[in-house]
Amino acid sequence: MRRTDPQPEPDPAAAPGVGAGYARRLCELVERFGLPRQGLLRHAGADLAGWDPAQARIPLPALLALFRSALVLTGRRDLGLEFGRHARPDTFEVLGYALMTCRNLGEAISLVPRYRHVVFDAGYSETRLAREGDALKFSWVILPEASEAGLPYSDVLAESLIASWYGLGRWIAGADLPLREARFRHAAPEDSLPFANFFACPVRFDAGENALLFAAELLEQPLVQADAELNLAMCDEARRFIERRHGDTGIAAQVRRVLAPLMPKCEATLAHVAGAMGITPRTLQRRLASADCSFQGLLDDTRRELAQVYLRDAALSALDVALLLGYAEQSSFTRAFRHWFDTTPSAWRARHAPPST
Repeated sequence: MRRTDPQPEPDPAAAPGVGAGYARRLCELVERFGLPRQGLLRHAGADLAGWDPAQARIPLPALLALFRSALVLTGRRDLGLEFGRHARPDTFEVLGYALMTCRNLGEAISLVPRYRHVVFDAGYSETRLAREGDALKFSWVILPEASEAGLPYSDVLAESLIASWYGLGRWIAGADLPLREARFRHAAPEDSLPFANFFACPVRFDAGENALLFAAELLEQPLVQADAELNLAMCDEARRFIERRHGDTGIAAQVRRVLAPLMPKCEATLAHVAGAMGITPRTLQRRLASADCSFQGLLDDTRRELAQVYLRDAALSALDVALLLGYAEQSSFTRAFRHWFDTTPSAWRARHAPPST
């Protein structure tokens, strides 16, 4: 008999956390099936018996235990699909509201990898968008270090997340979203018909990945509750949430602090920021990649935030603001501002600047 080393037991205190909105949605779903929430929590383990749904996070092992207990108590193998059917923005905390207020589906999808740690802490999974032939593939990948840390793969968790992407996508678009294919890395259940009915496309199990495939044209699908200013606020809150989780010493926060004084000198470049931090550009790029950040993304975020601050100052002209943000021309600033807020700096200032006395 082949000898296998035992898997390490995950330390709940050290394990990655998950946004409590995800666990709350599961509890609400179980209650829809007529089972009391406290019964689910007690069945999932002593550590969860006193869990407060108002908490900001829940350890990943506890969430996995909740899903296992929900399967046992409900007997519903399509539990993950039902979870996705009822997914709403609050399932994904502030990230969900950022997605909902995007202009189109493509913009929303681009936010998920950027702010995914609002929902799942680093160390368990990541999301990826890639091209496959003439289609796009949006996938949820369990990291190798997850199994090394004793965090198991969960069929129903994977199904709930993939179904949630589809269910929430349809909800925020207010329209059907035709898929090319849905894929799951695990084996098919005894009855896979509910999966074909839910996704309305071919569903492939034992596919080696969890993913949705769709036509690139879907990225242009407008969202019914698009709101540029609210979207900015929600993205900023998502960023601040992640920074609070990582502490003020995170690489993103450090870069933002260095960027502000460099922008008026037109020195907001990777090389200048790295030099100010006493590291090489390659080291900075590597650290940003490890934190799921990009230099251009941080520069855009910083400019977008400071633009609102500067435009509220009546003493600064639009050209002054452009120069303070490191733009060589006012027209470049205006184009960027239109992209962020779907309006011009002067129109934004007319609505938001304090009245003159």
